[in-house]
Amino acid sequence: MNPEQQRNWKQQTLDLVFQALAESRELSKYLVYKGARILALRLGTMHRASYDLDANLLEVFSRDFPTRQDQVARLETLIRQAITNFVETQSLVRFALENVKVVHRPRDVHPLGWNAFDVSIRLHDHAQEGTRGLPTITFDIAAPESLGATAIAPLKVGEMEVFAYTLERLAGEKLRAFLSSLPSYRTKVAKPGEAVRVKDIYDVGKILLVHPIEHLDFWATAGHEFRLACASRFIDCAGIGTFEEAFEVTQATYEADPTIPKDLSFAEAWNGIRNIIALWGRSDLVDFQYPLPEE
Repeated sequence: MNPEQQRNWKQQTLDLVFQALAESRELSKYLVYKGARILALRLGTMHRASYDLDANLLEVFSRDFPTRQDQVARLETLIRQAITNFVETQSLVRFALENVKVVHRPRDVHPLGWNAFDVSIRLHDHAQEGTRGLPTITFDIAAPESLGATAIAPLKVGEMEVFAYTLERLAGEKLRAFLSSLPSYRTKVAKPGEAVRVKDIYDVGKILLVHPIEHLDFWATAGHEFRLACASRFIDCAGIGTFEEAFEVTQATYEADPTIPKDLSFAEAWNGIRNIIALWGRSDLVDFQYPLPEE
């Protein structure tokens, strides 16, 4: 497979894995889904390609399985059962599960221990017999976060329902995620450098097309979710200046990213961000500091 074929195969296979996980009632009790796939479903429109699956644990999981060893074992079992049951009950059995591995990330991967579990899945594709280089499906299941009353709602996936972030929470979480990739926050938590998360800027721009800034109730709720999301990760914000800390890098990265569709220019996307922060500023939602906890 060439790189483009690998990306297409991975995207299709992640759709299958998501449907399989959605059919597990027990997994749906413990996970809340988020990210680009959820955003596309919430918007009900075509969206940018996504090559991962994002989920957070809910607090109930830690109560039911208090030790890391039990948590890893239970997640592996539930994911393996969900995928096996799904692929074996299809009218045309194309895939077979080869392996599921769940690894708890060591605390030193993230300085405050927020990265919970890495999941890797290997599938055998009968339609690709003899093909070398089939990708491993990987995704992460992150630690629980503080959630507002309107952060989660049911979402239909295939014939089943899962818990997933609402559009309001997605808007707030994506702006929080963008701030988490800027230099000041990385310095604050001694986090290794990474690319600025410009895909989140594009995603918020797409939300604005459905909920323009005049939808004041929507954006007020999103602002409260943004603040809760920032508090969960001790992210500071002093208004638009915080977002524009690495403005030239953000613009250049956005315009060079081949995975961002060309239907929303950087100027349009960033103008939307400025409008949101200005609105939140009038409600005192974007001027806060959350000191790191003492050791």
